[in-house]
Amino acid sequence: MSTRVVFIIPARAGSRRLNDKNLHMLLGRPLISYAIESCKKSQYYDGQNLFVSTEDEKIKNVAISCGASVIDRPEKLSADDVWTQDVLKHAMASLEGIGADIVVRVQANSPQVTEAKIDQCIEKLVKKKLWEVFTVDQDGVEDAAIHVMLRRCVEQQALSVYKGVVETNYIDIHTIEDVELAKSLMLCNGAKDAV
Repeated sequence: MSTRVVFIIPARAGSRRLNDKNLHMLLGRPLISYAIESCKKSQYYDGQNLFVSTEDEKIKNVAISCGASVIDRPEKLSADDVWTQDVLKHAMASLEGIGADIVVRVQANSPQVTEAKIDQCIEKLVKKKLWEVFTVDQDGVEDAAIHVMLRRCVEQQALSVYKGVVETNYIDIHTIEDVELAKSLMLCNGAKDAV
């Protein structure tokens, strides 16, 4: 059986700490472009299975120019208090005709994400017969950069029991200080930091 994957990058316009966070420039590129690029380099990218969920016209234009398709997200799903799970439910409902077994959510403000880590998460989910795999930092705390799940987990009303983790050392960008730290790490490592 082949593994059918859909990539979803949630990217709303609002941000409490860093204005236009997902479009903030880092090393001459908007943050979201790094997530899109990494998804496109994944061995599971098929040229048509990458989507950005947004309510914002500027983000939409950047996403399209970087080669992603766009899911128009309603304003009510773009507030600070909306759970990512609700955004994923809306995205998958919008993609009803897409036959995908696995949903890969990649965070737009984690520019160090690599295709290798994305693929590692997908392969761990498949090989270990898990329901969800997500990335954590060196302390075992979820960093929200990558979250891979079986499609049925998008709609579930209870917690999954078959979970796995993959360790990273990614910067989750929310402030100018985070931008500067990510920039210095990425420059030290030649581009993106792959653990």
